[in-house]
Amino acid sequence: DKTILIFHAEMKKVLKPVEYRIYDLLFIQNLSEEEAAEIMGYHTSESRKAGYNNFIRTKKAILAKAHKIKNEIDLF
Repeated sequence: DKTILIFHAEMKKVLKPVEYRIYDLLFIQNLSEEEAAEIMGYHTSESRKAGYNNFIRTKKAILAKAHKIKNEIDLF
């Protein structure tokens, strides 16, 4: 779908390389958080999921930027 491709291109422009890699894994390849965190090498010595704090912080930053792009661009 053309709209999705435009959105992905805009996301690539605004995200840092690490953020875009996580965006790609979660929202383009549709991997779970655990799978994406493992691929990215996130891990923790606590009993939480792999790289929980850093990974979740990055995901929140990605979502905030996605909402901003959605509101700025007329996609539909």
